[in-house]
Amino acid sequence: MLDPGLDRSLATRSPSGDGPAVFMVVGVNGSGKTTTCGKIARVLIADGSSVILGAADTFRAAAADQLETWGGRVGARVVRRDEGADPASVAFEAVKTGAETGTDVVLVDTAGRLQNKTGLMDELGKVKRVVEKQGPVAETLLVLDATTGQNGLQQAKVFGEVADITGVVLTKLDGTAKGGIVIAVQRQLGVPVKLVGLGEGPDDLAPFEVGEFVDAIVDGTED
Repeated sequence: MLDPGLDRSLATRSPSGDGPAVFMVVGVNGSGKTTTCGKIARVLIADGSSVILGAADTFRAAAADQLETWGGRVGARVVRRDEGADPASVAFEAVKTGAETGTDVVLVDTAGRLQNKTGLMDELGKVKRVVEKQGPVAETLLVLDATTGQNGLQQAKVFGEVADITGVVLTKLDGTAKGGIVIAVQRQLGVPVKLVGLGEGPDDLAPFEVGEFVDAIVDGTED
């Protein structure tokens, strides 16, 4: 049911073979997108990639500040504008800067939005279209709170329709009791869970390993 054959690696090269690999990180408010961007940047830089963070969440000043803090912590440049700026223009500038500086990966942090707000979802589609004027998006990662249950599945469905999701990051998956959402989300979207958040620490982001996950469930059942 977990489909071990799915490719769960991150596409750190542009599909066009030219320019940076662009990651868009999407999801609802409070799912942990900005923190996830910082943690992904940390992992990529540790693996030898250069990273630019694009602060396209312009509705919340704290989001750009938080992203800038992560950038300073992990050694990633941050492209941001004033609160209220056009998110698509910030994302475009981040990708443009990445191309001009030979950066490997550009991570675009988008604003949290409710899946039932049509205008906000349309805007997300606009951000992606504007970014793709410079080249294809390598990854569109949906960040989901593993504790949201059925609501999380509805979120996944709507975001999948708007943003062509390539992978899922499940946050707050700090216990196997929530494991059912892994299977349900993969069935809903037809794309793999690629990363899981296992806690609040800066290193508590891990690749999703099917074998280890199943072993943990079996061990918990035996206990």
